Amino acid sequence: MACRCLRVDQLDAHVLDSEIRSIAQDSVDDVVNEMPVWVSRIFEKLRPELKITLEAILWTHRFSRSASPGQEQMDIAYAGYSPKLIFGQFIIEVFVPYITRRMTELSGRMDLTRMYAKFEAIFELTSLLHFIYFLRTGGHSTITESILSLRNWNNNQPTISSINYDTQNRELMWHAFRDVILLTYPFIDKARQKVVRKQKLARKFSSRLGSYDIECVVCDKPAVIPMVGQKCGHMACYTCVATSRKMTCPLCSENDEQMEFLAKKLEDGEHGILVNQ
Repeated sequence: MACRCLRVDQLDAHVLDSEIRSIAQDSVDDVVNEMPVWVSRIFEKLRPELKITLEAILWTHRFSRSASPGQEQMDIAYAGYSPKLIFGQFIIEVFVPYITRRMTELSGRMDLTRMYAKFEAIFELTSLLHFIYFLRTGGHSTITESILSLRNWNNNQPTISSINYDTQNRELMWHAFRDVILLTYPFIDKARQKVVRKQKLARKFSSRLGSYDIECVVCDKPAVIPMVGQKCGHMACYTCVATSRKMTCPLCSENDEQMEFLAKKLEDGEHGILVNQ
């Protein structure tokens, strides 16, 4: 006994149909590219006609099997899918968009082009809202299905084990994705905090020093890894200070003026930094 199919099966069927169309279109493009240049130019101008012809060929599968290739792979089908409904769905989903777009392109009128673009945007928005409603409540997966009252059904009654198997696979994938996020988030957050601290320190460093130049009192060059005296405020390179084992100020060595890293002093929030003049 058949029953209404799951939403995920309907979505998978649409994805499979889209992939089959893409594969067929790529095959046609490969054949056209192998032709002489003048023939390829002719086919390039007739690309919309080639596309709708390919769509019509793929739709013949629905007349013979009463289901699209994607539906057949998922073992689902529309209830009461008569040739009249198949033709109506083809007109709405394929022919009407083709003829409207083609007439707009051939007319060359900007006002018609803008009108068609607006209509297409409104239709895309409506389709998106309908898709969100379908994900929330189920039912018809597309607007065309709603218009023609087409509803997907399983061809065979699914067993509990097969439904649980598919559901378990999807749950495992989502749990694995969640575990990856939980595992990497602390490292990402730590790196972000480090970047934020460096940015704050750079802003604090530039705002406090103003227009003064940090020059080493020993080599008279821009200080590399600058160090500052705790009380005297003299600036010097780390390498210049490191020559003294006591790590004292080169100008105030008699008073044993201890030096510390300027970046650490700014990070600790101390004020009153003096720049050697």
